[in-house]
Amino acid sequence: MSVHPVLLTPPGPHGVAAYARAVAAEVRALDPSVRTVVPDALPALAAGTPLHVHVTDKMWGASPEEATARLTALARRHPLTVTLHDVPQASDGERNRPRRRAFYAAVARAAHAVAVNSAHERSLLAEEYVWHGPVEVVPLPAESPAAVDRPRPDGAVGVLGYFYPGKGHEEALAAAVAAGVARLTVLGRASEGHAGDLDAFVRRAADVGVDVEVTGWLDDAEMAARARAVAVPVIAHRHVSASGSLTSWIGWGRRPLAVRNRYVDEMDALRPGTLCAVEPDDLAAAVRAAREDPDATWHGIHPVPVGPADVARAYLGWWAALPVPDAPWVVGNRWDLVAGREPEPPRVSVVVTHYDQPEELARTLAALRAQDHPADRLEIVVADDGSPEAPVVPEGVRLVRQADRGFRAAAARNLGVSASTGDVLCFLDADTTPEPGYVRALTRLPALLPEAVTVGRRRHADLAGLETEVPVAEAGPERELPEPAWLREEYARTGDLLRADDRSYRFVIGAVSACSRRLFDEVGGFDESYTEYGGEDWEWVHRAWQAGAVLAHVPAAVAWHDGPDWSGRDVDRVREGNRQTLRLAADIPVAGSAGRGLLPAVPDLVVHLAGEHTEAATFLCVDSVLAAFPRAVVVLDAPPSSPALAADPRVRSGAIPDARVVWRLDRPVLVEDAAGLSERLAALGQGEEGRLDVHAADGAPIGAAVARRARRRAERWGAAVGFTTGEIVASGVHVLRDEPHLESWVGGWGGVDRWT
Repeated sequence: MSVHPVLLTPPGPHGVAAYARAVAAEVRALDPSVRTVVPDALPALAAGTPLHVHVTDKMWGASPEEATARLTALARRHPLTVTLHDVPQASDGERNRPRRRAFYAAVARAAHAVAVNSAHERSLLAEEYVWHGPVEVVPLPAESPAAVDRPRPDGAVGVLGYFYPGKGHEEALAAAVAAGVARLTVLGRASEGHAGDLDAFVRRAADVGVDVEVTGWLDDAEMAARARAVAVPVIAHRHVSASGSLTSWIGWGRRPLAVRNRYVDEMDALRPGTLCAVEPDDLAAAVRAAREDPDATWHGIHPVPVGPADVARAYLGWWAALPVPDAPWVVGNRWDLVAGREPEPPRVSVVVTHYDQPEELARTLAALRAQDHPADRLEIVVADDGSPEAPVVPEGVRLVRQADRGFRAAAARNLGVSASTGDVLCFLDADTTPEPGYVRALTRLPALLPEAVTVGRRRHADLAGLETEVPVAEAGPERELPEPAWLREEYARTGDLLRADDRSYRFVIGAVSACSRRLFDEVGGFDESYTEYGGEDWEWVHRAWQAGAVLAHVPAAVAWHDGPDWSGRDVDRVREGNRQTLRLAADIPVAGSAGRGLLPAVPDLVVHLAGEHTEAATFLCVDSVLAAFPRAVVVLDAPPSSPALAADPRVRSGAIPDARVVWRLDRPVLVEDAAGLSERLAALGQGEEGRLDVHAADGAPIGAAVARRARRRAERWGAAVGFTTGEIVASGVHVLRDEPHLESWVGGWGGVDRWT
């Protein structure tokens, strides 16, 4: 979001309310500009102000239905981001479970974006049919324990938190009995409505020889002291979504026995060594062992991973990455963030490329007439690549032709675009026949996000002899040919290109693609120098990606190609593949596409050493940069005065090349070791991070790197939107002194202290 939301900080002792206040305090410690508001002040908050709310049904109403009404009314006034707590699950019981599901589903639908506190909860939302859209996971924080003496164990098994069925008290009691422990401490009090259950529990424990102490409410200091004194801390929840009691034990330095479940396993992986995860049947033996070895119940880890400040940073990063409601851009390639948004049906121009395939063209044009996209917002242009005879097209279909000078699909597509008028361009080949929902599905994202480039699902069938008017959605499966496994596997691996990168152009097939006219015009049309089969679509998509495009595979947009995939055709596939690879290696200079040793015409990385510096510092800086990044180009503000620098074609002055990444150095540095930094620079612009503030090993700021994709988006939208800004302290990079000792550097016998 362009601005962080106002944080709702409800009063009261409820654990979710207390957590909302704690998160707000940590967020404001990092960014004091973030505002908070209490519930009573909501009416005075301007309508349309983004708001973040921590949600559980019991905090928002006496019933799930009342809570639903209140939350959805709030969402109508403010764009809401929400953190869902205590999400529905089977242990709610069949009376409450459907009502709670309905509440959480209504909140998720009404919210602008949804977060939970664990991947386990995210899975529960899907398993309970509550929400299948995007969900951010921000774990509950754990404090790092204070340095205090360990008290003498009090001999009791301890269970922390409100008492309610499913909290694990029964399991802890059974384990205590089996282990011969006669004391159990309930660190807390009964949850609302469960006082009678707690009394009954205490009586049952007494009947089996276990004395139960219920501490009741304690302030933070008292609770910490009692928790540290417990002999054996136990977590045995049956009803668990995310556990504040688990992180509390860890924050007091304890390593509780935690009965394994999906959440416990997740937390054990997040903070290794802070839990003793045990199988349910092994809890009693673990209690017995812990009583005999008290040190095993303390973890001794400092700092504990994922503390309060980390959680605050995660929230700030999440909010920054979210699109402004109805904004025409998203961060990175996160097209999933507009899930649920439907545009007004755009004006679509379908450009059908054709060469001497009259039967296939007739079938495709008939299928386009059957689209469920509004007919008055659908324009069809046939771009003929010099067929021996002009194709026959129905009334209302525009025909444009070019002379037959060999294979010129790129030029034909450009010709079709120039004759079209739609806001969204949809490309088809004449032998690729769409199902009825194709245009609507494929053009949705480009209508919402002008930077989107979408690719549909191209299935293959032998359609020879099929009557023109027979629906291809019915006939195709009966005549289906193999679908390319490599494409199917890549769509699965990348989440339908959600996790696209610099090489994902390979998975966008031009014959089933769409984009906005705005992006097409800005990027420029297809390269008409491509005059042999294949490659022109990949070159264009790569160019669009480098200009900040968002790539998405839309499997619901299905079109049927008449005949097999390229791999199934009677061609010399090695020769044809080599021809295409050689051509693309020059046009797509990224790792995995260009040569491994050859220098590309446009460098991947440019390091711009800004300002004037001593000759010695400039020499050592440039030399160490090129030693660490041998395929980079270094640009100086003035021509290099050193003959050694002037002789290297990788050292230049003047204009900065339009590299994939430009790293501006504000001062000369020694790059002793590029590990870590090189990985971040290589990934820049491929995920959500498009800018990187770089600090030397001592923390001194030394400059910033920006990806071409981020630069293009900033130019397009007039602001640095569409990517996040990261930060790295490069442990192998050091600020140089004005006169570093060059003889020791070139001789290889010096140390860092001679140069910095």
